Amino acid sequence: MGRLCAPLTKKVNMETRKLSDFISEIRYEDFSKDVIEYTKLCILDFLGVAVASSDNSVEKIWREYYFSDKDQKEQANCLSNGFKKGEMHNVAAYNAACGHLLDLDDVHNTSITHPAAITIPAALAVSQAMKKSGKDLITAVVSGYEAAARIGTAINPGAYWYWHTTGVVGSFSSAAATGKLLGLTKDQMLNALGSAGTQSAGLWEFMKDGAMSKSLHTANATLSGMRASELAKLGFTGASEILEGSKGFLGALNKDANKAAITAGLEKGNYMIMSNSFKPYACCRHIHSGNYAVEMLKKEYDIDIDSIEKIIDRTYQVAKNTAGVTDPRTAYACKFSTAYCLAAMLVYGNLLGDVFSDEKTNNPVVQELVKKVEQVVDEGIEETFTKDPSCWPHQVEIYFKDGSVIKKKVEYPLGDYKNPFTFEIEENKFRTVTAGILSDEQMDKLIYRVRHLEELEDVNDIFNEL
Repeated sequence: MGRLCAPLTKKVNMETRKLSDFISEIRYEDFSKDVIEYTKLCILDFLGVAVASSDNSVEKIWREYYFSDKDQKEQANCLSNGFKKGEMHNVAAYNAACGHLLDLDDVHNTSITHPAAITIPAALAVSQAMKKSGKDLITAVVSGYEAAARIGTAINPGAYWYWHTTGVVGSFSSAAATGKLLGLTKDQMLNALGSAGTQSAGLWEFMKDGAMSKSLHTANATLSGMRASELAKLGFTGASEILEGSKGFLGALNKDANKAAITAGLEKGNYMIMSNSFKPYACCRHIHSGNYAVEMLKKEYDIDIDSIEKIIDRTYQVAKNTAGVTDPRTAYACKFSTAYCLAAMLVYGNLLGDVFSDEKTNNPVVQELVKKVEQVVDEGIEETFTKDPSCWPHQVEIYFKDGSVIKKKVEYPLGDYKNPFTFEIEENKFRTVTAGILSDEQMDKLIYRVRHLEELEDVNDIFNEL
């Protein structure tokens, strides 16, 4: 009788295996100072926008769903709802929903993904439950962003017509972040990504009704990823070629998917989080270059609103597809209306907070200006976007009744990774969006603790005495 051998592990020398192996090998010790600092910026940004959703009407629904009359373990802190503690899965899903409600969370350009809302909630909740260090949290966040950005880039922009990328890649990023904290082996991480991918979901149809599904996508993706890694830790197997397989994720979402994007430049030090961008405006990121163009024009010229004859916004097709709502009927729809955002920027001078309230969106002056905005797909700008999907340009042209014209073209608005936030700018955003919700003392403590996150032995210390 021949000698019994250990079961053979299937060798997969393909995209899913390469990505999962790379994520498994990510170590805090390999991070440059720039990577560490930028990751802390991402974390502070997300904390601020999640806290800012307190008392949002949709937040109240999520709060009731997860925490009303329910006794549960106190493992992690909610970011809205006064930092109440709850069971880590409930908290992670709640934070993921809240962090995506105001459309102020970060974005990765080429993947058209909001990685914070699908990475940080899982990483933070699991870190708290396991009493992990600040360094562990940073490592988990970098790992999750790696998965989200690479997989999203592979399927976009082609998949974006139907699929809300944040929702469909979120299970991967949550699984990667959770898997790092659980200490998954390489084979377990592969299984986790396999189980994550088979749970991917998130369709844009909700936009027609102004429905609340967007935050459901981030909550569900977060839970799916956590579940995938927890099951993998117990020996549960997943598809080993979930990305590139003949019936896998890439083919299902985009028949022309860029498979090479999964592994392009896959090496230590070349982390995708460094090409992440931040949002100074509470609206679709595809509008931001237009917003910034108007903001700069207002600084350069004394613009008389009543003298405007028309406004032409020249941009790329994806921007028009996603944010081309010409007659927004709800406050939420205004966040995806280039016409409203440009008009509101001209009238109010910012796109934060109550600029998207019913009162402000129904202002007759703004509504009249909205009618004067025409969005045009520009051949040159479309070519720029096609060649470099990380560049989302707009050229805003304002025509006046006296025949004069002013114009401004923007390729990289403030907050873009090529025109990035400093920590001071992010701190100002954090204080602005949390004003009236947090006290100055609470703001100071959170900002200081995140800025010194790598020094914390226990992530729970972020929320001490809050």
